[in-house]
Amino acid sequence: MSKRYLIIGGGGFIGRHLTRQLMASGEHVRVLDIIARPEQTSGNVKWQQGSILNMDDLNRAMEDIDIVFHLAALAHLGVPQMARYEQVNTIGTENVIKAAKTHNVEHLLITSTEVILRDWQHAHPQALTVTDALPDISEMAGPYCRSKLKAEIIARDAVKNGQPITLLYPTVPIGAGDYNLTAPTAMIRQFLSAPPPAYLDCRLNLVPVEDVAKAHILAAAQPAGGRYMLGGEDVDMEQLLSWLAVFTQKKMPNRAIPYNIAALTAHISAFGAKLSGKAPLASVEGVRLAKHKVNVDSQSTISALNWKVGYIQDALMQTADWLVANQLL
Repeated sequence: MSKRYLIIGGGGFIGRHLTRQLMASGEHVRVLDIIARPEQTSGNVKWQQGSILNMDDLNRAMEDIDIVFHLAALAHLGVPQMARYEQVNTIGTENVIKAAKTHNVEHLLITSTEVILRDWQHAHPQALTVTDALPDISEMAGPYCRSKLKAEIIARDAVKNGQPITLLYPTVPIGAGDYNLTAPTAMIRQFLSAPPPAYLDCRLNLVPVEDVAKAHILAAAQPAGGRYMLGGEDVDMEQLLSWLAVFTQKKMPNRAIPYNIAALTAHISAFGAKLSGKAPLASVEGVRLAKHKVNVDSQSTISALNWKVGYIQDALMQTADWLVANQLL
């Protein structure tokens, strides 16, 4: 018998790809999202506009649902209204867990982030895995990370109490279709439209967004209770810029900014954001997360789910082509 799926946050970057893949497989899909149904989403999907902060919206969305994917989050770094992070990411996730329990959902899959699995202040020689002990809240880089770690703790407590929950930790998804211009896409857009004179020497773990969506589907077919790292390839910024230079034939910056200079610039930008009420050009939290180069180990996910990760350079080219095609440069 076919399962009935609910995708919370189906209008987001990963959510759109997950919705499309499930629909292509002929599955029954319902989407709950804060935005109205976008023109880019088509096919046999039931779209419900609503909020994870509204229990009535959640209860209506979960009626007769077997499997729930929770991808809704406030992910943009440097949002001036910092309390929004805890409202959406922590309280929103707690609401989803409560509603799933009320409706006896067979399997709830919560999309978290790998940045909550390590503190930002110390370098760690070993690769990051899902078995790492959770750091303390005080060791998080900023309000976004704190809100996601609090949600993680709530979810793990629910698992201990017998609720069928699986946790997934995407790294930095890239690819076409990021209409919300999340941090990675916004960064690539910046380098393509007006390359800055220098860059922060850091390391990103890039993963094709289509593969992240596929991993969600594979994880949903497994028994609940698992934790899966969804990482691709560790890429230094210098390498990333060299790829962009080849793809676009544009000159990329060749000077690296020391961390202390980047951190000072971010603090000044944050002060200006408080005065203007707008998001800063550079967030303190984002710079802190880039302080130490981290390697990510997704081998346990690859083995457990028989998951395959595509070529990062292909996903990077798709991102650039999509930005150009949608006149977002």
